[in-house]
Amino acid sequence: MAKQEVTYQDILQQLQLRQFSPIYVLMGEEPYYLDKLTDYFESNVLSEDERLMNQVVYYGKDSQVETIINEAMQFPLMSPYRLVILKEAQTLDNKNKLDLLEHYLKQPAPSTILIITYKYGTIDRRKKWIQQAEKFGVVLDSKKLRDYQVTTFIESLARSVKLSIDEEAVAMLIEFIGTDLTQLESVINKFNILLTTNRRITTEIIEKTIGISKDYTAFELINALITKDVVRSNRIIMHTTSAIQQIISVLFNYFSGLMIYHYLQNKSKDNVVAQLRINPYFVKDYELGARNFSKMKTFNTIGYLREYDAKSKGVNNISANDLDLLKELIYKILH
Repeated sequence: MAKQEVTYQDILQQLQLRQFSPIYVLMGEEPYYLDKLTDYFESNVLSEDERLMNQVVYYGKDSQVETIINEAMQFPLMSPYRLVILKEAQTLDNKNKLDLLEHYLKQPAPSTILIITYKYGTIDRRKKWIQQAEKFGVVLDSKKLRDYQVTTFIESLARSVKLSIDEEAVAMLIEFIGTDLTQLESVINKFNILLTTNRRITTEIIEKTIGISKDYTAFELINALITKDVVRSNRIIMHTTSAIQQIISVLFNYFSGLMIYHYLQNKSKDNVVAQLRINPYFVKDYELGARNFSKMKTFNTIGYLREYDAKSKGVNNISANDLDLLKELIYKILH
């Protein structure tokens, strides 16, 4: 049976119970959870007095793995633990030097907690030192969240500070901020401070606070397209501040989902949510889209989106600017 992947919540729960392992390798494409765990280690494992002599932090580009190992082998002074943290290990001059940890991890110091963070990528789990780390400690692979998971992340974050957020507001934040979890958390924290009486985040609040207009988002463009509103579609692309590739990405996700919707035998709301992995609020958009875009029209639209994504990157495009490309794309989709 394959070993179950360790999650951020698993590790956090262990730390809160003060159940520590000799080594933690925190790696992956999503830096948010790596930073949260590292911050927790730095702030909560040792007391303020204990940190002075027993907590050391190194950064990859300025460090030698031999130095890290030497620090890990030291005994703590007036403290039950010694905390050694190597941040940004992916910036080491020679990442293969991490292989030197294999010997240390055969018998890691029981009073040392060694933290290694490796952002924006992963370390080959076939390496012997990683296998040793999994045997004696914890290895986390922090993966990028899928779109539907980001929706859940925002809603959960809002609830954690006793805020509520409208579904349209969630979609608006994702379109303009994207999947940068750290920035999304910063925005939610901002609303937590600003909304002292009415604790509900709406699109109107976002417009006033962040300066984003919901009238010209890619999600509004989807609504205009599936209702065959030529005038509004063109007005949106004339005034939007979103990059062309961002708009095409949102449209591609929608029309790809619409193609799946067309072939669903069971089009009940619950099944559509489960199969497309979308917020229930958006099911109505697929119902409307299916009425106005046949299977063939949807198929052709996906083709147009691929074509203009390539053109926006300079493929078979000598002189057309982004606005010209969007005008052509919208014309083809609507006609």
